[in-house]
Amino acid sequence: MRAFAKRFRTFPWLIAHPPEADLDRRAYVRMVRRITVLLVVVGLAARLVRFVVGAALWGDEVAIGLNVVTRDFEGLTRPLDWMQVAPVLFLWAERAVVLGFGACEWSLRLLPFLAGAGGLLLFWDFARRVVPPTAAALAVGVLAVGRWPVYLSGTAKPYSGDLFWSAVLVTLAARWRQRPDRLWPLALLSVVVPVALGSSYPTVFVAGAVVLYLLPAVWRHQDRRAAWLLAAYSVLMVASFAAAYILVAGQKADPRGSDIDKFMMEYWAHGFPPADPVGFLTWVVKAHTGRMFAFPIGDGNGGSTIVFLVFALGAWRCWRTGQRAILVLCLVPFGLNFVAAVAQKYPYGGCCRLSQHLAPAICLLTGVGWAALLDRAPRVRVRAMWVASGALGLGVFAFGQMAFDLYRPHHDPMAEWSQWLGRELGRQVRPDDLVIVRKLTPQKEATVEWCVTRLGARVTREETPVPAPETRRVWVIVLSRDTCGPLEVTRLTTALGPAWGAVARADYTVRPDPKDPTVLSCSVVCFARAGAPEDRPVLHAWP
Repeated sequence: MRAFAKRFRTFPWLIAHPPEADLDRRAYVRMVRRITVLLVVVGLAARLVRFVVGAALWGDEVAIGLNVVTRDFEGLTRPLDWMQVAPVLFLWAERAVVLGFGACEWSLRLLPFLAGAGGLLLFWDFARRVVPPTAAALAVGVLAVGRWPVYLSGTAKPYSGDLFWSAVLVTLAARWRQRPDRLWPLALLSVVVPVALGSSYPTVFVAGAVVLYLLPAVWRHQDRRAAWLLAAYSVLMVASFAAAYILVAGQKADPRGSDIDKFMMEYWAHGFPPADPVGFLTWVVKAHTGRMFAFPIGDGNGGSTIVFLVFALGAWRCWRTGQRAILVLCLVPFGLNFVAAVAQKYPYGGCCRLSQHLAPAICLLTGVGWAALLDRAPRVRVRAMWVASGALGLGVFAFGQMAFDLYRPHHDPMAEWSQWLGRELGRQVRPDDLVIVRKLTPQKEATVEWCVTRLGARVTREETPVPAPETRRVWVIVLSRDTCGPLEVTRLTTALGPAWGAVARADYTVRPDPKDPTVLSCSVVCFARAGAPEDRPVLHAWP
């Protein structure tokens, strides 16, 4: 054991240096940079595992998917069905992918996965330009293995795009601040910002911070082209935000849009500050120690207090060391988001999903704060040991996440069953079959709707369907939360008439919500024409 400890202290796989002497600065930086690369690789692997595991689409993902599959590009500009809200460019991009690759779990999650991976790589580039190597390595590690960034990279929602577009803006801004003689980052910012704000609503907070971050340097810059490029960026930012705001306002004018707006205000209520002073202070404390700061992991009700304290230490360290421009870039988005929450336009805190645009700032200052703690080590070798230990802990956490995603990939039993049923029907239903769907439950079973919608034009919901002459088989799918399901199957059997006979049947029950005692019943019956050649599909039981 003692020999192992001695071997670990020498870091033979990272550096070549005698264990008796302290590390020089160059060897330490080289070690830290290697650690950073390893953490980026681990982060990309975690996102890839989450993507390829093929988890079943769950409620919110299915709701987005149903809108994308059933609407054209113009229809996606109107209020969405299933109480959904998403940026129009994100919806258009999802529609284009579905048209190219078909409607499935991987096609809907392809863009979020690419955004998650791209956001990590961009943040790596950003962090190494604005903070010392130790802080950059720890900041990249926190983002690379963070539970929410990894999970949202495999979720068909725009949240990983919030992180990606924020990382694009801050990286380009940092690149120009580092090399003011090159104007292409400023020019590219002007090109990117309309796409960013059309793809991600909260990225506007980061876009505003970029203006304040660049303004002093542009003011001192001798080349007036820099000022014109920043002015162009600012104009395009305001115009893009106004266009998105007008589009959303127009959707709210629609009756369905008004219902969605009311629903979202209720859903986001925890992210808006209360009016009374005591409640306001309590809300502020909970917002900054809750899930908004869950990097790499945390929870509500103070579960992320340690992360926030390290973040605050990082902000203080930047102030003391004169890196105040970085504080502008990192903290101004918080302030703008807070103002939007006071105006009840966008929630602040309460949920890490809605705060991914703040992830670069949170992870960067958390890395700076963590590095400030390690800088108190008496020797560089001791500091290197602690950095390697922290990276090892982050790696263990990431591999634990990957193992958990492989063991339990699905969000809930309802999503898992719906995925299985969709694949079962996809294998059994033929192009010339007719599928009759009867839903006897008032609840909107989005996951079941998704698996039958993917069957396309073969599906009908008519009360008394009449099969076409060339139809050889008819499938009846009845959903209910009571005892009416078998009666509806009998009624449809009678409606089809004596020319049709049942050749296969399967009955399933699943509990959509573990907190809800009621169960969803599903009966699947296959009918074939009387006298037709034997054609019996095999309906398997749900494993």
